[in-house]
Amino acid sequence: MTLTNIFKAQAIFAWLWAVMFWFAPAMVAQGPGWELTAESVAFGQIVSVPMTVLGVIMWMAPTWAADNLKKFGMLIGVYANAGFAAVQLFHVSTGVSKFDPLGMIPTVIFIALFLWKCRASD
Repeated sequence: MTLTNIFKAQAIFAWLWAVMFWFAPAMVAQGPGWELTAESVAFGQIVSVPMTVLGVIMWMAPTWAADNLKKFGMLIGVYANAGFAAVQLFHVSTGVSKFDPLGMIPTVIFIALFLWKCRASD
């Protein structure tokens, strides 16, 4: 598995979430135990736009970053994913949501994969 493939897998994961926000909002809300309302559905559709863009950035990163791919991988693949995980854990710890393995487990796996491949010697 190469760093480029991990970027592409992360892109697909982001696009999956963007699609779920539009076509399966009940599934998105069910994991963390949120109430599905018209407002939450609309907000999910709004969130799908940056998720789609994040997917494009991740897909194109190997081309755009070239020689700096490991640095970009640490920034987006490790630190940004760690931010997603931290926010999820914060919401779980305050009782706002339940632990959602669909969101947390793949995020932790991506952190580990990016860390592994970005720290590997050339």
